[in-house]
Amino acid sequence: MDKNAKEKLNTQPYKGARDFYPEDMKIRNFIFENWRKVCKSYGYEEYDGPFLESFDLYAAKSGEELVNEQLYSFVDRGKRKVAIRPEMTPTLARMIAKKINEIVKPVRWFSIANFWRYEKPQRGRGREFFQLNADIFGFEGIEADFEIISLMADLMKAFNAREGMFEIRINNRKLIDDFYKTLNLNESQKKIVNKAIDKRQKISKQEFEEWLKDEAKLDKKQLEKLVNFIEDPYPTLEELLKENSTGALEIKNILKLIENYQLNNLVKFSPSVIRGLDYYTGMVFEIFDLNPKNIRAIAGGGRYDDLVNLFCEEKLTGTGFAMGDITLQDFLQTWNLLPKFENDCEYLVTLWPSQNPKFLEKTLEISSILRDKGKNVSTWVEKNTKIDKQLKYADKKGFKYVVIFGENEMKKNTVTIKNMLTKTQSEVEIKNI
Repeated sequence: MDKNAKEKLNTQPYKGARDFYPEDMKIRNFIFENWRKVCKSYGYEEYDGPFLESFDLYAAKSGEELVNEQLYSFVDRGKRKVAIRPEMTPTLARMIAKKINEIVKPVRWFSIANFWRYEKPQRGRGREFFQLNADIFGFEGIEADFEIISLMADLMKAFNAREGMFEIRINNRKLIDDFYKTLNLNESQKKIVNKAIDKRQKISKQEFEEWLKDEAKLDKKQLEKLVNFIEDPYPTLEELLKENSTGALEIKNILKLIENYQLNNLVKFSPSVIRGLDYYTGMVFEIFDLNPKNIRAIAGGGRYDDLVNLFCEEKLTGTGFAMGDITLQDFLQTWNLLPKFENDCEYLVTLWPSQNPKFLEKTLEISSILRDKGKNVSTWVEKNTKIDKQLKYADKKGFKYVVIFGENEMKKNTVTIKNMLTKTQSEVEIKNI
C-alpha cells in the first residue's frame, strides 16, 4: 500500500444507530403511516418537541437506570447541562404545563420522534430509535386507560396482527403498592423487587428467586406469596378488593370494560408488568410479542398523575403509551406481516440513443406532462444508452410503465407505453398521454 495514500473513513454508522436505505425507508414510512392513521382515527393531534432538553427534566422522574446509565448528556458551551431525549413523556408534560391555561382539555396528542439511549445494541434494541407516543390528559377515570388499551389493540390490528400473535398485559402500580404492604416491604426492598419483576421475562425462575432472596432479603413466606401472586393474581386481587384497595378496584373495573368491548381475547391482567419508570402512578400496560423467536415487550405505558405538577401548581392527570419502531419491525418480520413494497415511481421515460437534441427535449416534455397529471416519473438523462439497458433498469427498479419516444414515434408525434407487468404495449399520441 502507498504510504502516502490516505486511510479511508469507516463506512459503518455510529454503534447502535442505523442507516436508512430506500428499502428501509419504505418499511419505516409504512410503520409511521399506520401509526398516524390509527391515532388520528381516535382524534389524537400530532405534536413534537426539541431533540435536546435540560438534564434536570429527566433526573426528576425518569428513573435511576435511565438517568445514570442510558442518558446521553453533556455540558453545552453556555455551561448548561443538557441531554438528548431518551423518551417523550417528560417533554410532553413540560409542554402541557407551559400552556396549561390555554390548551383545551381534555388533551389527546401523539408524536413520532427520534430518541437516543446508551444501551448495549441487540435484537430489538438500538441506541437510536423512533417511537410513537400517544397520551391523554384531563381524564381521571380508568376509561382513559381503557381508551389507550383499545388504541394499542387497534394499532396492532392495523398491521394485520391477530390473536395469538400478541397480548396486551396490564397491571396497576397502586395495587402492587397495596400488595407490598401485605408483605411488609420497605422502600429499598420495593425498588429491588420491582426491578426483579421487570426483568423476570429475561431470566430463569431460579435466578429470579435468588435475586429476591439475596438482594431484596425476602424470607421464605414473603417469596412464596410473591411468586403465587405473579403466577395467579386473582386470589390476591379478591383479598385486596375486600380491603378496599383502589388499585384492585381499578383493575376489576377495567377488566369489566375489556370484557364488555370483547377485547378480553387480547388483554390479560399480569402482575409481572411493572414498568421501570418512576413516574407511573396507576394503570400500566405492555404489548408482548408471543412468537417463541421474539418473546418480549414491543410497547408500553401507563398513568402518570404527578408529572405535570413538577412544572406548575395545577394537577392534570395523564395516561399514555409508547411503541418503538425497532421492536415493532422485528414483530412484523417474525410474523411475516410486512407487505411487498412497490416502487413509488410509476413511470420511466426513456431517452432515445441519438445525437439529435430533439429527443432529449421531447423526453423532458413528456416527463413534465405526466408529472402535471399527478404521476411520479423518473427520466433517463444519460445520452447514447441502449434502450435494452434502460428497460433492464426499469425492470430491476420495479417501474410499472416505460415510455419510449424513438425515431418512429417522432415521425407520428406519439409515444409507446410499455406495461412492465403484463409485457404489453400501446401507442398513444403525445397530446392524449
